[in-house]
Amino acid sequence: MMADPEIDDTLDETLDDSVWSLGIYDAHCHPTDTMDVVPEIPSRRIRTLTIMATKAEDQELVAQVAREYPDRVVPSFGWHPWFSHRLWDDMKPGSSGVAISKKEHYQSVLTNEPTDEFIETLPDPKPLSQFIAETRSFLEKFPSALVGEVGLDRTFRLPNPASLIGPDDKKLSPHKVQMDHQRRVLEEQMRLAGEMDRPASVHGVGAHGVLFDSFSSLFKGHEKVVRSRRTQKRGPHDFEGDEDSDEDTGPKPFPPRICLHSFSAPPDFIKTWLNPKIPSTIYFSFSQAINVGYGYERFTEMLGLVPESRLLVESDLHIASIDMERHLAGIIHKISRERRWDPPQTVKTVGKNWINFVYGETASKALGL
Repeated sequence: MMADPEIDDTLDETLDDSVWSLGIYDAHCHPTDTMDVVPEIPSRRIRTLTIMATKAEDQELVAQVAREYPDRVVPSFGWHPWFSHRLWDDMKPGSSGVAISKKEHYQSVLTNEPTDEFIETLPDPKPLSQFIAETRSFLEKFPSALVGEVGLDRTFRLPNPASLIGPDDKKLSPHKVQMDHQRRVLEEQMRLAGEMDRPASVHGVGAHGVLFDSFSSLFKGHEKVVRSRRTQKRGPHDFEGDEDSDEDTGPKPFPPRICLHSFSAPPDFIKTWLNPKIPSTIYFSFSQAINVGYGYERFTEMLGLVPESRLLVESDLHIASIDMERHLAGIIHKISRERRWDPPQTVKTVGKNWINFVYGETASKALGL
């Protein structure tokens, strides 16, 4: 969920049934935002929908859809940065765990001190520890589930409640969620993903450096050893110091695999995220709605920097209508033109990558991919 993408009825690029039959996987979508269309999922030609939760209201909805369509849906449970202000951080190091008032909480986590009237329209904050416990329970019930959608967003402003909007008022308030609070909510969810050995789908808008720094702090002490060419030539056992942090065992405070969804950072960040010392496998997902529909001028450059094995596609749509198919067909055609592949090659490539991202490379090898 980057922004609320408009449904584009003008997309006319299609894919043959033979291409759909190869298996097209939507790496990131939100059909539970429009539950009355969810029954259309079985009629969609998309092999699997990776469905994201974002806030308190839709965690159970995602579970419900996953139970109803187990062969068509991989669920993801998480709390989106747009709603992170609704969580009270009782897990912060040094926290007494004693609840503070609703007013104190929102004044501490929102920018441009909100008025009492504005605060009154907001829900009572939920303890972060309670949400983490609930998410752990969902992950235990769904062994293939991801953690998502999570992340950081520097641009999002809370909407003004309808009850407070006058004829001359703007729809968006001046209030954003403090970045430190967003980071704390992200960090605890990533620690849970590491504990449960689950991949994560990550949102990042306007905070690309902060997002990378947040993960770098979690990676610290677990970085992969990158041997120089000189030591590689000697052989694996012919140099001093045979211990290798790649053999680090036990739960990590970060996910084993990360999808940076509808990736929109400057292209140089792709190189940053591909640093071989990073102990998570990083995937980059692209969508018609965000990466093409919003006219990113550097999309071609971005795509050229992503390794073939780290590329995913998504719709990022909030409705399981025919538009999902149109959007996926659009981004597949775009990637095919840019990479000079034919659509079947693109579909096979991103399909194998999706299986690697969700289930790990062992699963794809078992399938002979």
